[in-house]
Amino acid sequence: MRLPDPSLELQPGNKVVVFVHHLVPGLDAEVLDKYRCMDEATLEVARAIPGHLGHEFASNDEGTVFMSYWENDEAVAQWAQHPLHQEAKRLGHAMWCEAYRTMVCTVDRHHLHA
Repeated sequence: MRLPDPSLELQPGNKVVVFVHHLVPGLDAEVLDKYRCMDEATLEVARAIPGHLGHEFASNDEGTVFMSYWENDEAVAQWAQHPLHQEAKRLGHAMWCEAYRTMVCTVDRHHLHA
């Protein structure tokens, strides 16, 4: 993925869900594989929700910033309430994430220079 993604066109009122997290240090390969599989599965589900506009992320050894883009609050609510997303949050809290923060923001204006 290229950052910023030039295909994303956001409008005032669209929503951005920002998820900033750091994985527990020293997770073994099997646990990391389960994390990655859940990550891919939840992205697949998100893409199928009406109102999903896309996502971007950046990651390094210090953590990950993941931003998903949504048409409106209703789309964000569908995502938040999806059973697989609920399970991912439960597992993230229980075994994968050392620390995390989630924010839902509203787009006031959007500018892309690519």
